[in-house]
Amino acid sequence: MKYTIRDAEVSDAKAIHDIYGYYAENTYITFTEDNPSVEEYAESIVNTKKDYPYIVACDDSGKVIGMAYGGRIRHHDAYRFSVETTIYLANDIPKHTGIGKALYDELEARLQAMGYKFMYGVITDDNETSINFHKALGFDEVGHFTDIGYKFGKWKGIVWYRKQIGSLTDMPQ
Repeated sequence: MKYTIRDAEVSDAKAIHDIYGYYAENTYITFTEDNPSVEEYAESIVNTKKDYPYIVACDDSGKVIGMAYGGRIRHHDAYRFSVETTIYLANDIPKHTGIGKALYDELEARLQAMGYKFMYGVITDDNETSINFHKALGFDEVGHFTDIGYKFGKWKGIVWYRKQIGSLTDMPQ
């Protein structure tokens, strides 16, 4: 499958809304229950790109088929070198196409160039596909919260995975 990766634009908000909406409305992969509006996605793209990369994968017709972006872990200043990363592919994209890896590799390269030191993935603890994906990309499990989210009448846990992407010896004074 041919694809390209580029910066997300406000005009991608509808496609991102639709991709994420499938997971919000049908799975435990995200703990979001109500998919935000297209307008909220447009605002998120603009606001995210102020401090983090927000990228999309497009098929050869230009249709957005996946996205990845970084975000703030917590509001305290000392967390500024760590990033929570998010990735979603359209649910109808065949598995093992390499698109997810390419998106995450590009996201990592951009985050590293911006001076970030750690990428964190937050994954529902029974999502073996995502857990294995993160492990294959060099992430290590660093935390597990059992029964932290309640969705579709079930309690679910999350695991945190971390990957160091920058040196800790070149920190500003």
